[in-house]
Amino acid sequence: MKLKSFRTRAALILTMVMLMVAPEVATAQTFTTLHSFDGADGGLPSTALVQANNGDFYGTTSSGGAHGSGTVFKITPSGALTTLHSFCARTEHGSCTDGEDPNGPLVQAGNGNLYGTTSLGGVAYNKGTFFK
Repeated sequence: MKLKSFRTRAALILTMVMLMVAPEVATAQTFTTLHSFDGADGGLPSTALVQANNGDFYGTTSSGGAHGSGTVFKITPSGALTTLHSFCARTEHGSCTDGEDPNGPLVQAGNGNLYGTTSLGGVAYNKGTFFK
């Protein structure tokens, strides 16, 4: 009987010591809005961001920008946004040679370049573009 009681007390003491020195399992997270789009810098971001080799995040918006047809942007982890491209610089025939309405996430290739697609625009058929 004494042996069982000793084991029970030892297990209880060990458990208490582990709880006292165990690191905190979950830490509180803080939600922070880094940027709010205003239309001029893009609108309707709806695809995943890609974090490039330089540590910055890159993405697209399907509307807004200088011509209203979407943008490619870069945003730093601290929230500084730069619009890299505004889609749909129209030709005299009304087509958007560079595309409009980017519709998928950007992909970074092994050479460091970012690639993406648009669902509209292009010179020949107005069926979208693949861009770098």
